[in-house]
Amino acid sequence: MQGFTRGIFLKGIIASLWEFSDPREIPVDNVFILNSTLTSLPEEIKSCHEAGKRVFVHLDFVEGLSEGRAAIEYLKSIGADGLISVKLSNYHHARKVGIPLVLRVFALDSKAVEKAYQQVKANGVEMVEILPGCASLKVGPTFKELGINVITGGLVTTPQEARKILKVVDAISTTTRELWVKGKI
Repeated sequence: MQGFTRGIFLKGIIASLWEFSDPREIPVDNVFILNSTLTSLPEEIKSCHEAGKRVFVHLDFVEGLSEGRAAIEYLKSIGADGLISVKLSNYHHARKVGIPLVLRVFALDSKAVEKAYQQVKANGVEMVEILPGCASLKVGPTFKELGINVITGGLVTTPQEARKILKVVDAISTTTRELWVKGKI
């Protein structure tokens, strides 16, 4: 799929960072910055780029940053390659600004999954992250039917779990460093 995402399609393992660490020590190509501050984020993005990483920023967790179009324009201007949010309104702003956004959805129960699926389908969302990761075994194929980039994250801690999950989704975002392996896990 190649829409406003500019051909970005996330595959394999994505390093998720709640606390920023040296990107030169991260062996995978994609990084999700899940927590940062307005003042430290530009340098974090720069460090990731210098290490050859693609960087997605969870805009809902950047301290000092509000939501909306201006926030998204700012994140694009400082070099974020993409964004992450749980808010559909941020997806629409990102689309207008021209930066990819991974919409996080929570698979809490069948009603939540159905609502998320309908929102993703109706709004043309191109990248979705299903949380928690173990739920993707059940609902990942449903989202894959939409022809979109399906990522999962949360509670995936072993190589065995990761291998099983990667059979039904495109990528796994994880804080578990043992899973940060380039290529086959």
